[in-house]
Amino acid sequence: MSLGYTGKILHVDLTRRKIETEEPGETFYRSYLGGRGIGYYYLLRDVLPRTDPLAPENILVLATGVMTGSPIAAACRFAAVGKSPLTGTAGESEAAGFFGPELKAAGFDAVVFKGRSETPVYLWVTDGRTEIRDARAIAMQGAREAEDAIRAELGSDKIRVAQTGLAGMNRVRFANITNNLGHFNGRGGFGALMGSKNLRAVAALGNGVIDYHDPEFLRKTATEYAKTFRKSPAGDALYVYGTTAFPELLSAAGGLPVNNFRSSSLPDASCLGGDTYNSLLLKKRKGCHACPIMCKRVIALEDPVFGVDSRYGGPEYETIAALGSNLNILDLRAVAKANEICNRYCMDTISAGMTIAFACECFEKGIISAADTGGIELRFGDAGLLLKLLEMTAHREGFGDLLAEGAARLAARWAVADEAFCMCVKGQELPLHDPRIKAGVGLSYALSTYGADHMNAPHDPSFVDEKSFSFQSVKPLGIFRPMPATSLSNDKVRSFVTLEKFWRMLDSLGLCVFGFAPRGVMPLDTMLACIRAVTGWNTSLFDLMQAAERSSALARAFNSREGFSIKDDRIPARLYDPKPNGPQAGNRIFSREDFQRAIERYYAIIGCDPQSGRPLPGKLMELDLEWAEALMRPAPEA
Repeated sequence: MSLGYTGKILHVDLTRRKIETEEPGETFYRSYLGGRGIGYYYLLRDVLPRTDPLAPENILVLATGVMTGSPIAAACRFAAVGKSPLTGTAGESEAAGFFGPELKAAGFDAVVFKGRSETPVYLWVTDGRTEIRDARAIAMQGAREAEDAIRAELGSDKIRVAQTGLAGMNRVRFANITNNLGHFNGRGGFGALMGSKNLRAVAALGNGVIDYHDPEFLRKTATEYAKTFRKSPAGDALYVYGTTAFPELLSAAGGLPVNNFRSSSLPDASCLGGDTYNSLLLKKRKGCHACPIMCKRVIALEDPVFGVDSRYGGPEYETIAALGSNLNILDLRAVAKANEICNRYCMDTISAGMTIAFACECFEKGIISAADTGGIELRFGDAGLLLKLLEMTAHREGFGDLLAEGAARLAARWAVADEAFCMCVKGQELPLHDPRIKAGVGLSYALSTYGADHMNAPHDPSFVDEKSFSFQSVKPLGIFRPMPATSLSNDKVRSFVTLEKFWRMLDSLGLCVFGFAPRGVMPLDTMLACIRAVTGWNTSLFDLMQAAERSSALARAFNSREGFSIKDDRIPARLYDPKPNGPQAGNRIFSREDFQRAIERYYAIIGCDPQSGRPLPGKLMELDLEWAEALMRPAPEA
């Protein structure tokens, strides 16, 4: 009997319009947990070397974890996995919300799509039944209109819809997938992958009940958490501000990106901060499935220029910085409108903002001119220009057709790929956290298998204060000494390896980092008890983190086969410059040599070849992945 999962995985061949159901056993779920673990298993197994990410032969996996949908806080996430259209790596992106739990209630843990439909379609999943339906009428509509049309056609406003939008159907390289209009598989271009398959949406509705080993324990734990989480400063801050307090906090520390990371603070960041946000924009707080934290923002703004549709949610920190401070746009109304445009068309706000910032700096430096942009004068600080460029990008109109390719491809086109101001790693634009105040975040950007990402491991400030809850909470993981945020010491590298596994474990299980220590407030022993209460497994942190390590090894195996190596694990040269603002302004925080040594130590610890990054045979054997070794061999040259 399966506990916490359905034991069923859908395989949908869009070319042949054929749907099959696979029923893996418990060993499969214990080995891979779900989410990215399941996704990378199928990606390495089923996608041939050198497959074009937008070709029908690529796959798209939407996978829940064994904890997704369980009745505790922050247990709602699912992963999108495939070969990334943006980076060409083994790619993933997690989303919260309601779609993952609904997919399970409808009878399935994951869906694996392959092939390409001749015309736009959507998949309807309900109570163990599936149907491929015509989506031509909604193919190029906005996300809200498409969701409403699907619900009207199928006869229920309770249906949960995961969809790509106009940007995905137009193959914008950083198009994303949204569910319920305000939750996103944001990074890596999975909306473009979805669009390349002519798959407009997946709709799910179910009445299925997932069995749990100890439902009474889960009920009591969920009730107690809901009553007490705001007693923690971290829990209360998430409820009151979500992530919108970060602009002021990071600016004060000299870590808020401004003007394409050339500066790192504002004279007064309160214009973009949490209190201004709450007074100007906030309509109400909103949570995900069964979660009392309510960190999502619903905004309302009646304005003749910047008025927004509140169903698309409100901007969070990454968006405020990407479409605000890093473009020197300091009006939250403009940021909110830019966020709505991205969400309506399903575009990643980080990549969109960073790509425009890169183009603006190239224009400023004379690398491109109005002749290259269709007569548009690119400049920082112009909110009207930002809104225009976002519309053009989603529609691939004029200069927007180039922006839709992302910053790394533009850098190659304009022969500046090696310049310091191309802020990408492995082809993915940087998130908005400056490694010059968080050195471990720099490691995270460089070492992420799918390009720069701020959700690859907990951030350094959590482990500076020995007395803090965050630091004390990770002692069960073997981290006993606090570390300066800007350190690249052996302690930092060791702890990074451990914490990266831990966060990959949360992703595989379907858990949100905001719910659990060290980022959230539920202690690790309580979290582990909840996992046991859901699954009935006599499991441990070691067992679960090894499953997470298994997923990372599969991703590294895939990347090695595709030609990626340790040479690709590098951060933009601008981040080696002296710190521009804030505390330690003018000081070089770390050198290239320091950073490279940390990268090499990382690979030595995780059991990969120090040059290629390829998992060594002994590591594959330890992880029960001997089968993967044959699949790492690259295809012969044509």
